[in-house]
Amino acid sequence: MVGQGLGYYVIVTMILITLLTATFLIPLIGFLRRRWKGLAIGCIIQPILCAFLGLLTVFGVYFYQRYEFRKFREAAMATVKKVDADGNTHKWYLKPDEECFYEIREPDQKVEFQFVNHVKLYDVVPLDSFAVCVDDKIVVKFDLENRKASATEYDEPIDVDKVDWDKVSDFFKNHP
Repeated sequence: MVGQGLGYYVIVTMILITLLTATFLIPLIGFLRRRWKGLAIGCIIQPILCAFLGLLTVFGVYFYQRYEFRKFREAAMATVKKVDADGNTHKWYLKPDEECFYEIREPDQKVEFQFVNHVKLYDVVPLDSFAVCVDDKIVVKFDLENRKASATEYDEPIDVDKVDWDKVSDFFKNHP
């Protein structure tokens, strides 16, 4: 979802245009079956059905995106958090499949779903046997024996919000 960019919105727009075009068949079918009375009923039903299908498509896409973002958050082996001077919360969700989901939340934003301009995807690069790097600026070090994690952004410490130690140990077992 996140990585698709503009192409995703083009596909949704094309689906909406196809639905609009398909609903124009309703008055035509009404005319072919019942002549002018069918045409009149079809002209009344067509905009209602078009609006219903359009709203159904938009809400379906919205809930699908929410589901995808929730799936990104739940798949994280570690979550790193930083609050900047403006009060914005930056979170990096490091996943064991070497992908990082990044999101920004403004201080007054209570909704868990963010629009695409507030989220990004980065790569998680293993540095050594117990450290990973994200976007060449975030370094997260894991101490598997003591179950401690530390993170830095440009050598300044930031908070490690949550760690799933089973996923972390599996990640480092698979990466020598």
